[in-house]
Amino acid sequence: MPSDGQTQSSGRARDEKAETRKKARLALPTTEKEGPQKSHSVEGGTKNPSMYAFLTEGYKTHDVPTKKSGPHEQGPFPPLYSHIIAAVTRLNATQPLRPFVAYAQPSRLSFIQARRAASSAALYSRAAGPSPAHSPRAVSGVHGKAAVSLAARGLSASALTRAAAAPRGAPAAAAKDSVAPAVADATGSVGSGERLLQPDASLALDQQSVGKLLTVWMVYQACGSTKLVQMAPKILKLFEKLRLSWLSNAVVRRTFFAWFCAGEKEREIVHAMRRLKESGIGSILDFSAEADLPEDATTAGGDLAEAARAHANVKADAFAKEYFHGMHMASQVPHAFAALKITGLADPEVLYRLSMPHQPLRDAFLAADHDNDGRVDYTQFKDTVLPAMPGGARVASPSGMFSMVDANGDGQVDWVDIQMALGMDNPLARPLYLSDGGAYGALESDFEDYERMVARARAVVQQAAEKGVRVMIDAEHTYFQPMIDHVALVMQREFNTGGSSQTLVYNTYQMYRTDALQRMTDDYERGVREGWRFAAKMVRGAYMELERGRAASLGYASPINPTLEATHALYDRGAAQLLDRIATAQREGAVPPALFVATHNNESIERVLQQLQSLQIDTSAEPVMFGQLLGMQDATSYALAKANIPIYKYVPYGTLDEVMPYLIRRAQENSAVAGAIRSEAAQVMAEIRRRMLGRTRRAHSVATSSL
Repeated sequence: MPSDGQTQSSGRARDEKAETRKKARLALPTTEKEGPQKSHSVEGGTKNPSMYAFLTEGYKTHDVPTKKSGPHEQGPFPPLYSHIIAAVTRLNATQPLRPFVAYAQPSRLSFIQARRAASSAALYSRAAGPSPAHSPRAVSGVHGKAAVSLAARGLSASALTRAAAAPRGAPAAAAKDSVAPAVADATGSVGSGERLLQPDASLALDQQSVGKLLTVWMVYQACGSTKLVQMAPKILKLFEKLRLSWLSNAVVRRTFFAWFCAGEKEREIVHAMRRLKESGIGSILDFSAEADLPEDATTAGGDLAEAARAHANVKADAFAKEYFHGMHMASQVPHAFAALKITGLADPEVLYRLSMPHQPLRDAFLAADHDNDGRVDYTQFKDTVLPAMPGGARVASPSGMFSMVDANGDGQVDWVDIQMALGMDNPLARPLYLSDGGAYGALESDFEDYERMVARARAVVQQAAEKGVRVMIDAEHTYFQPMIDHVALVMQREFNTGGSSQTLVYNTYQMYRTDALQRMTDDYERGVREGWRFAAKMVRGAYMELERGRAASLGYASPINPTLEATHALYDRGAAQLLDRIATAQREGAVPPALFVATHNNESIERVLQQLQSLQIDTSAEPVMFGQLLGMQDATSYALAKANIPIYKYVPYGTLDEVMPYLIRRAQENSAVAGAIRSEAAQVMAEIRRRMLGRTRRAHSVATSSL
């Protein structure tokens, strides 16, 4: 028999091996397939911490990594980022923000941005501006070769060739001309011939027990009561005030939560995804916790502000860790998606301040474009566009700034040029966002938090790429959306390269917004110029009442379409535009853009199906997919699955407290389409009666299979 010492020694060895395997399984992969990572120390510390180690080993002082998580390698930081490194070094020596320095990674510039940056110098005056730690003077004299060398790592050679060869005409006008016939067909009425989509409730209801059907019927009945849905938030708050939350939570958990969510634990979540997969339906796993501006937001200063900032970063770290867990769960079911909410990766107030200049800048550009050709010249840029930015007054060389935006030097710039050159991922443009002391604009600390947010997003997407999971970046409130779109575009530029197999990141467009189609068109054009595959998920939108109420209370124009019919028309036009481009790319043998049609509107689905047929689009590689929410429009979802058309369900999960805002929105969305919800409730009750009476069901053919 082994001695006690031998037994203890072997036990320790087993424990050490188990711990090593656990860390190897959970740690994020490096960007190199072979060999150790290189590290460059900043004031000492642990070298090259992985994201998992950072989140699980407690708060330690880490180095600033010099390798990017992404498909392209990034060497030691060139002088272009010296001011950021200085800020990170200063931050590393302060409290209470030491734990977050590992996220402070400079963002990668595109080739076009770096080429512009290399040609510009002395853009800002020395009389006014940010503190020395963020001053652009540190980067204004950077050598051009360093900037271009850095950018060359951001895009492949083929992508650069495509970007250089792309025509630079006005994108909006060209898009309208190219899709005019398809748009006209899409906005008209669906043909009177045989419909391709024939939803069959029995396909979905067969999957449920009688007990579950009774629960579903009660949920639909509750959703059909508009007054009850409107009062739901107040009722829940009243129960909380009376300390009866346990009762209201029990009711919600057994009804709305049980139908619209997959669960709280990994085992039940993965089981729900596998059941869908057995029926031919894919999953989009969605951690449904949401973040918003606090209702009682106040401006704090000093230690209080630093403490609040530290708390926000701790919370963002926790969200990032949960997203890693979500990627792990999604990878257990083939070809799954996972949703990503950018508001979970940063302080919502930081997102709000950084998003604030977008609309004034857009309005100024439209005002400067007197002839409506989609372009402005230097004088219009200097006199109208530049002053719209919070830091526009501190630009000492407007001509240098214009040269940075005007990539081809023709003396004209369009909106896509401005977005590409003056984005937050260009350090030379960041002082334009800096507040002059008022409420309009960003704080200096926001730039550091921006770097952490992008690094968190990059790490999550990299984890998804390694596990074979695709990512959908959710759209949220309009006052956050400019920065959400920005992060989505940065991720698409880094990960949506290399052909159709590399389409990892989808951005979401809410078509109830008046500017939705223009934004989608501009982003597509940006993908053409920068050489990455555009991928869009189209939804109608989920925050209509909030957006309209906020616009009315603050006195600005509502960003939402005035009527439901206008939203339907814009949705169908956007789908037709992308379908036309997909068909053109397939005919030419090129990589097409990707479209995810997320809607519960059967008329829109029917139009898309008819266009897929008329344009002869091949859906085998999933350039076009459909999606609905778990627990909604199941008859449509199962009919599409039976017809072998790519169909996915949004599968929310989380604790009841975390998903409560999501559940309230689902109830509100259902009550807004009372006719449809009454129809679904009637179908459920008919199925219950059929089973109770022992009747047989007539066979139902699904005409969609003809596709």
